[in-house]
Amino acid sequence: MKSEVLISQLEFNPFSMIKDDGFLISAARGSSTALMTAGWGLMGILWNKPVVTVYVRPSRYTFDFLKSGDKFTLSFFPEDRKDILHYCGSHSGHNEDKLRALGLKDSRIEDYVVYDESILTFACRKIYMREMDERLILDKNIIDTYYADKDVHWSFSGLIEHVYI
Repeated sequence: MKSEVLISQLEFNPFSMIKDDGFLISAARGSSTALMTAGWGLMGILWNKPVVTVYVRPSRYTFDFLKSGDKFTLSFFPEDRKDILHYCGSHSGHNEDKLRALGLKDSRIEDYVVYDESILTFACRKIYMREMDERLILDKNIIDTYYADKDVHWSFSGLIEHVYI
C-alpha cells in the first residue's frame, strides 16, 4: 500500500536520481497502460509550483498516451529491481504488454498509475507540452548526436500533485 508524503519531506539528489538511477514514465488511457524507461528530465519550480519535465520522442509507444492524456507518473525503483528499467528500456509497448511480461503490479490512484514495486512515485498533471524546435538548439553537435533521424523529443511538464512512497 502506498503512502502519500509531502514533497517538502523528500531528500534526494535529482541529478543522480534521474540520470544514474533512471525511472519509468507511465500514463493510462482507459484500461491500457504505457510505460517507458527514461533517464532525462528536470525538476524544479515553474509558475510557483513544483514541476517535472520529461522528454519523449513521438516514435515511443508512451508518446500518444502522454500527448492525449492529462496525467502521468514518474516511478523510481530500488536497486534490486533495476531489471524493470532495463526491460522497459529495451522492449516496446508497440509489440508487447510489458506489465504482464514483467509481472509488475500496477494500480490506479485517482487515475495515476502506481506500481507496488516502486519506492517513489511522482503523480503529475500535465500543464505544458511542446515539440522541441531544432532551430533553437544552439549546439549543432546535439542535433547531429541526438536528432540525425529527425525524431525530435517533445517536452511534457507536469505539476506534481502527489508523491507516493
